[in-house]
Amino acid sequence: MKKNLLNLMLLFVAMMSLQATAAIPSGYYNTALGKSDQQLMLSLHQKIHGHYMIYYSKLWEKFKTTDCNGTTIIDRYANTSFTYGTNQCSGGYSGVGDCYNREHSVPNSWWGADQDTMYTDLYHMYPVDGWVNGERGNYPFGDCANGTPKGTGKLGTCTHSGYSGKVFEVADEYKGDFARTYFYMVVRYMDRVGSWTQSYGNAVFTNSSYKHLTPWAISQLLEWHRNDPVSTLESNRNEAVYGIQHNRNPFIDHPELAEYLWGNKTGNAWTGSASTDPVISTPSNGSTINVGTNTGNGVSKEITVMGVYLTKSLTVSVTGTGFSVTPTTLTAAAVNAGTTITVTYNGTATNATGRLTISSTEVNTSVTLTATYNAGGSGGDTETIETWEGCTGYGAYTTTFIQGHAFAWNTNNVGIWSGDANANGSLSCRFGKNADSYIEMAENVTDGASKITFYAAKWSSSEATPTLQVLYSTNNGSTWTAVGTCQPNTTWQQYIFNVDVTGNVRFKIAQTAGARLNIDDIAITNNPGTPVIIPRIDISTLAAMEAEQNGASSVVRGTVSGVDNNEDIILTVDGNFEISLNRMTWSQALTLDPSGEVFYVRLADTGTVGDFYGTLTAKTSRVTAHADLEGTVVAKPVTPGDVNMDSKVSISDVTTLINYLLNGSTEGVDVIAADVNTDGKVNIADVTALINLLLSGSREMRGWDAYPGDGSIQVINFTKENLEVYDFDGKLRAVVVGNVNVKLPAGIYVVASDNKSRKVVVK
Repeated sequence: MKKNLLNLMLLFVAMMSLQATAAIPSGYYNTALGKSDQQLMLSLHQKIHGHYMIYYSKLWEKFKTTDCNGTTIIDRYANTSFTYGTNQCSGGYSGVGDCYNREHSVPNSWWGADQDTMYTDLYHMYPVDGWVNGERGNYPFGDCANGTPKGTGKLGTCTHSGYSGKVFEVADEYKGDFARTYFYMVVRYMDRVGSWTQSYGNAVFTNSSYKHLTPWAISQLLEWHRNDPVSTLESNRNEAVYGIQHNRNPFIDHPELAEYLWGNKTGNAWTGSASTDPVISTPSNGSTINVGTNTGNGVSKEITVMGVYLTKSLTVSVTGTGFSVTPTTLTAAAVNAGTTITVTYNGTATNATGRLTISSTEVNTSVTLTATYNAGGSGGDTETIETWEGCTGYGAYTTTFIQGHAFAWNTNNVGIWSGDANANGSLSCRFGKNADSYIEMAENVTDGASKITFYAAKWSSSEATPTLQVLYSTNNGSTWTAVGTCQPNTTWQQYIFNVDVTGNVRFKIAQTAGARLNIDDIAITNNPGTPVIIPRIDISTLAAMEAEQNGASSVVRGTVSGVDNNEDIILTVDGNFEISLNRMTWSQALTLDPSGEVFYVRLADTGTVGDFYGTLTAKTSRVTAHADLEGTVVAKPVTPGDVNMDSKVSISDVTTLINYLLNGSTEGVDVIAADVNTDGKVNIADVTALINLLLSGSREMRGWDAYPGDGSIQVINFTKENLEVYDFDGKLRAVVVGNVNVKLPAGIYVVASDNKSRKVVVK
């Protein structure tokens, strides 16, 4: 009885099952469309991170929604028919079928057992046979053809190429499930998973690339993923977890995503479909692109072109007066890998329109172009040109400081030469044969920059085609921001890069591929306009709150920070939560200083047992920020004899108990506390027991209590029964008789009897 009661008490509150949705929410993955590789992973991460966190003790009841067929637990390690709520592990186990446990399919020891969000993430938490779980230990998943049977799985030496350590192999019907679990964990925790290398974690996870999986793990998991497709069981579980955590497993919704991140479609842009039909994903067909404003020297816009499954070369063309494009042809391979084209507007129409068309015999994409003309520029912009004229004494590749005609430069593998065919004037700058050349301004342009242009070409037709990257810095060269790239060919031509930087700025032009080239007439158009500052509001992460029914709630401290903000910040909260600036006056709306303030949050309604979720919103007229709130109200412990629930045992409880026995009304009566002699029923014998308690203070009737001590649990036990101490994994840690101190490591424990339990935190 104790174990059953304890398990119920560990489930602080029962949450109503959320009905699974029938399909992926419309537009859920739209932000990932057209992305590939690392950018695809990042966009998926941004969509599914920040889910609702669950208490570890509440996983038991969540399994009823996620992993239960009626009242039977779905066990993926042994296929044992466990009954929900009655076969939970609360102590030891001796074999298959004893009980089911809460399994971290990605062992928590791999990340150091920190109880972070991943500690209770349902997408990798499964109810499984406790004994098999113990046998699996912390070993990775993998194939082991000659392994020792453990439930429906096997444990033995890995037989998959690339790893020879011990692994646990699950049944074939669940291999894809666990592979997609691991894919989810990499994406959901991409900012942390690279450090999950303790114990055997280094066999699976790595920080050597954004993929965060070792080569053999990628091969093994993809094999399981391909051979065991998504089942109805797995899809239903995805919907159930989504109803609880409010995030999804992308690899269940779109199994092909695994191929785009780790498999045979890396480098391709994801189109949102497993289809292999050729398609141009970027730019979107029917979209509109603004090229910019021509202030007299033309304006250019670099446009990314990406597609998948293309096999035919593409033609690029524009219509509309003043518009031109380069290049005019693209190979299918270049577009599949992602490439760029440059559209230029040299017209004089105030509001010009044109059309960009990218087509082949298998695809056709059409985009509307817009541009404007303003001969006066942006507030009378001026142009400063580096011509290199006047530089002397070089004529060789050096890594040195060069005083140019207009600016001072730091250089690497660069020289100033006369007599080169590619030059505007007598001198030009030449980059060396190795792809490590660069020129970097050693001084600032003080009026900002709206555009940088230069002329460039390969030094000779036999040179490998170079790639130049243009970058700028607003902090004196401490950090650099990329503007764009170009690939000069044998034609001496101008390249234009638009920027929008105010204040101090300097530029860097770096060679990242190819061989020798010339560069000349570097022109910087200033941008003296007032910078547009967009204010920002940040809300700190808020911990979950706990409260006892009809008791005080824990209080969580948070901060709102306003950056470049000059308006009062209105802080509001919804749901069963209250906020305060001083922890004395509570409300659901506060006015904060523009720079932000410290605030406090608590549960407002502590009379109802259950989980509560809410949203904290910080808002001005220009910007809004949100933070999620979570709290749990647990049932108030029962005190035998406190029949009228006034938190004390007195003669009024005798009166309440007698009235209850006479008229049967439960209003204002705690029926469990009315069972004073704890015989499972309420009758006249309980009146006698209560009177004896009040008259004699019988030690047996004083019950028991437990308190945290210094590294221990202090138990005062006046009853004749044994008390049991459990940890939050349901493991029995001690049996208590009488008044004792139980020495235990720091952690959360539950002391339980047949009719009462108490949570104790040992520090």
